Amino acid sequence: EGIDWRTQSDATGSGGFNGSAGNMAGTNPTSGIYHTISAGYSTANNGSVTFYKKHYATGQTSGFTPSYKIVINVDGADGWRVNVYDDNGNNSTPTTGTDVGIGGSTGASYNRVGGGWGKEIKAIHMIANDTTFMFKVSGSEGWADGGSDNDRDHGWFVLNDLEYSPTIDNWAYGIDDTYCPSVLIHCAWMNVLDRSIPTEPNNNYAHFGVGQPRYIDYNGVVRTAEFSPFNATAHWGISQTINERYSTISPPPGLNQEHFNISGGDAPIHQLTPVQFIGQHCMRIASGESTASAINKNPRRGRMMNMYRISDNAGDDGDVILEGSTRYRIFKPHQTGNYAGYESDIPAFYAFPEDNVPYA
Repeated sequence: EGIDWRTQSDATGSGGFNGSAGNMAGTNPTSGIYHTISAGYSTANNGSVTFYKKHYATGQTSGFTPSYKIVINVDGADGWRVNVYDDNGNNSTPTTGTDVGIGGSTGASYNRVGGGWGKEIKAIHMIANDTTFMFKVSGSEGWADGGSDNDRDHGWFVLNDLEYSPTIDNWAYGIDDTYCPSVLIHCAWMNVLDRSIPTEPNNNYAHFGVGQPRYIDYNGVVRTAEFSPFNATAHWGISQTINERYSTISPPPGLNQEHFNISGGDAPIHQLTPVQFIGQHCMRIASGESTASAINKNPRRGRMMNMYRISDNAGDDGDVILEGSTRYRIFKPHQTGNYAGYESDIPAFYAFPEDNVPYA
């Protein structure tokens, strides 16, 4: 919090990133929201950082202090990946292991971004404010200096706080103090996202997952979220399956969002559509079943704070859009426009405020 990473030894040494070429913008998060407990590397080819992020509403009610533990790892075999644990360091999501790419459903290389560590990275972007930790990496395995536009891979991780609901969240935290009303989104989009001509990633190369890492289910039992990111269908928001237990977001990732060409304005004009979390979607009871209680459904819904969907094809990672005098940074983590992610071909964009938005 408040430390200029560009001057740190890991960013300026011969084995580190080009810190002097980096950029920092916006205001810092509130002191105490983040707490780093370790950072380092075991060999020249890998490293990790471990820290905690508190929910923005920590302390607004006496005894309400939810948080998650976040571990970022990188090495030459599995690339960049992020695991989220409860605040006791247990119940890892989106996978139980740390040797799976950021796409997070298989150990195969087709969800691995940056497998050749720093030398194959085009850019890394981070948002770190009171409500959101976002991590976006683009690079191409097997291509020095980040590859080309025609083959670059993208990995995306978001841990975003839900709007605090005292009645629900205090009750849930009272059931189990590993509960935290924050949402994890992770994504790997391979080969095609930077192409000038729309191209589908096809089978195996699109991965998208959503979940509340620790939640209280319909029956009042604490659970760890289930993720099924492979091929970007289960969390896509427009697929229909029986007894669907997976979470999604709204606007659904698979639906397009268009801009407006307003006469006399600074066209195109982008809508900032607040992103909502949906704990369980497409709920249907299979034939012959009297209830669906066995699928551990998560009834929690809510606004994801300071996170917005904007128009498709809005620009490039890190670009700025303005709403009045407020600056937002935009990012493209996946494609959209089809019932399944792996058959989508239009880049979707999300926006986050550049400055921190504190909540008392």
